[in-house]
Amino acid sequence: MLDNLTENQEIKDIKNLTKVVVSIIGKPNVGKSTLFNLLVNKGIAVTSENEGTTRDLLIKKSKFKDLEFVFIDTGGVLKNQTDIDFSVNNKIIEAVNNSDIVLFVVDNNSFFNLLEEELLNILRNTFSKDLNERVILVINKSETKNENQEYEFLGLKDYIRISCKTLMNIDELKFRIYEKAKNLVEKGLVNINSKYRGYEERGLKISFIGRPNVGKSSLINAILNDNRVIVSDIAGTTRDSIDIPFKFEGFEFILIDTPGVRRKSNISSKLEVYSITRSIGSIKHSDIVILVIDISEGLTRQDKRLAYQIYKNLKPAIIIANKFDILLNEYKQKLKNKFDNNFIENLKYELGNSIKEQLYLINYAPIYFVSAKTKYQLDSILYGIKAVKSELERDFSNYNLKEIFENMLLSVPLPYIVETKGNKKQKKIKFKIYDVIYYKEEVPTFKVINNFDFKEIPESFKNYIKNNITKILNINNVPIKLLFSKKQDKKTDLVIL
Repeated sequence: MLDNLTENQEIKDIKNLTKVVVSIIGKPNVGKSTLFNLLVNKGIAVTSENEGTTRDLLIKKSKFKDLEFVFIDTGGVLKNQTDIDFSVNNKIIEAVNNSDIVLFVVDNNSFFNLLEEELLNILRNTFSKDLNERVILVINKSETKNENQEYEFLGLKDYIRISCKTLMNIDELKFRIYEKAKNLVEKGLVNINSKYRGYEERGLKISFIGRPNVGKSSLINAILNDNRVIVSDIAGTTRDSIDIPFKFEGFEFILIDTPGVRRKSNISSKLEVYSITRSIGSIKHSDIVILVIDISEGLTRQDKRLAYQIYKNLKPAIIIANKFDILLNEYKQKLKNKFDNNFIENLKYELGNSIKEQLYLINYAPIYFVSAKTKYQLDSILYGIKAVKSELERDFSNYNLKEIFENMLLSVPLPYIVETKGNKKQKKIKFKIYDVIYYKEEVPTFKVINNFDFKEIPESFKNYIKNNITKILNINNVPIKLLFSKKQDKKTDLVIL
């Protein structure tokens, strides 16, 4: 009897779990990523007519009625000709094993092939007892009058014809997913051991950006010791941004591995152009941007362009000089006995100064020299992120900012404007501060109430305020934002410094 009570309690606990994991699988170019976007109502996955566009797992939360869903877009199953295809196949098996419901997407305009047979076998092996309770066959591209009935004889009883292009039956599919999910929850059949059930988008968003093949994915893998991001020597392997929740010393972060950014002359397709747009979009939506460079090759024009995007969007940043082991090995062979820790530190100092000079727009960004391959100084990345987070959490609301700004200006000639009224003598009006207000935003923000219009303030004077206030307030590793507002003028002029 006690066993029955325990069993009933477990079923009751499972019923309270209202989060359902749904994975989307299918051969390349059947519309998986487009369907994924429609179900989560976000333009997340890179979609294209090219095969194998989505090579990594994309995970996003969504809600429908009283249930929460975790949707997983799997990589396209490609022909096993390279190492990356084998990795993708393993990821699909892993996604299916950790799912409550699977959407098996097929193309109405194509025919059942060996790849789809392999996928169907995975589903049969995973859900041998309750295949039709777990799987929905989604026949996409059914907007045409020609119906390919071949897929209706695969033994999957629950199937639906849809069109992602015309949105035909998309709402009906959502209801089908909900009904199937509700049934699993009520029967206590949800996969309580799913590794994706606890997926949450919490914490600061950290984006990794950089040129192709500088080691972004390798760095994330080395840090997390996880194989979720496919690592390959093929430049541009990671085409989608992948969100990875991560905890470090009690702090929560979300790491985003973005597509590699190529120079325009190397962009060979619309897909690459879209991936570049996504990388720049990741900068805009990040709290901290990690710019990864290949220190063995030195800085390139593309590195500088990415640094400009960081500056333009006023983002805190960290510069990671990866592949430092290559330089160390070269110097070690040249210097032999003279190669020691003092030399390494001096090398870092000189290289750091050179990087800051060339990437002067983001000279506030700390620089760390690491190696994803040898794991050299990888901890510095984590502690660097933590340091930037602490800086962003500082509160200056209790500072006497008006006095601090006024004292700062005592040692510099103040700008002035000449005012003439009719036949009266010209009058010099000097810059004057009435108040300084602090706002806790994405970066430290200061609104300077003064007697000048924004355009009347010289650029050199604005830069002086920016550079000196960061030193006086000891603001390290993050940019600041200054707002200049003329007193009794409702319009506020904004300057990003």
